[in-house]
Amino acid sequence: MLKRLSLLAVVGVAFALVVYAGAEKPAADEPKQLPIPEMKFNDVKEIAPGVFFRYSSISANDKTIPFGGSNHTWIVFKDYVVVIDANFPKEAADVIADIKKTTKKPIKYVLDTHHHGDHAYGNAVWAKEGAKIIAHKNAARLLKVNGPKAWEAEAKNRKDVKESELKQVDITFDDKYELKDDTQHVVFMHFGHMHTPGCASAYLPKHKILCTGDACVNGAFNYMGHSNSASWIKCLDEMNKLDIDIVCPGHGKLARKELFALEKRYFTELRAAVKKGIDDKKTPDEIVKGLDFKWYKDWTGVGVVETDMNKDSVKHVYNELMGKIDHDRLGAVPAPLWMGNEPTVNVSAR
Repeated sequence: MLKRLSLLAVVGVAFALVVYAGAEKPAADEPKQLPIPEMKFNDVKEIAPGVFFRYSSISANDKTIPFGGSNHTWIVFKDYVVVIDANFPKEAADVIADIKKTTKKPIKYVLDTHHHGDHAYGNAVWAKEGAKIIAHKNAARLLKVNGPKAWEAEAKNRKDVKESELKQVDITFDDKYELKDDTQHVVFMHFGHMHTPGCASAYLPKHKILCTGDACVNGAFNYMGHSNSASWIKCLDEMNKLDIDIVCPGHGKLARKELFALEKRYFTELRAAVKKGIDDKKTPDEIVKGLDFKWYKDWTGVGVVETDMNKDSVKHVYNELMGKIDHDRLGAVPAPLWMGNEPTVNVSAR
């Protein structure tokens, strides 16, 4: 009997040790979250195997920092390269040079995340590399309808645009467009009317990366002139449902998916402030003066009323809530491009 009890005790201790060891063992099978690298303007970093991000220069209040157009992500597939956003012609050439430092494979596809100049006016430069331009059908429509007049105005301000040409979209899609081989997988997705009616994002499910274009930006860069703010909030909720480690925004630094919550908070509180202002019979200018989002400066580095962009956003939301905007036609007419602290007469709005 004593031997039997001793045996049971040994077995019990052994079992406890196994359980303890299992509890203490790190979850080696759990995938690690992709790290977010520190980056300076124009840096290129490999953020996942075969996935590169280029951080373009921008500032909401420092006029000494040149506007470098859109951020860029490119994905190196087995036989070709896919690029997110076309930028302006000059910056497109800069990005192509950087891509060629990372791979010798040809650039086959470029996604215009929307029709604005800093995301689509470099199309002709990419086409000369042999790339096909892909965009949501609404972005392609707006680039065709509004593009020539907007291009003409842009050419007065930018030498690179004047010396290039407006290249239209080659391939359009409705909700999704998928590219996949045994090395990479990207899904171009249209969530709805956000920054523009034709916004598209690029989701890399294998790497848990979402490239948003200006549907999500990291900083005081939310141009709303062609937006549907109510729809934008709902679309951010849909983005947030994806399994994401890294958000590659259209402008600003790389971020975690918590960026969606900041964007949503901005639009939600802005709409609420404007609605209250309307109820109190205030003008848009009076509403702007009353804005007080203390958290906003922690996020963007500038106060909510320190940039003309937010002042324009109040006027846009005011017109939305007053029923003065036809969302189906937004982007069909010229609007100013915001660059730095002062709006210009440029019509290719971000």
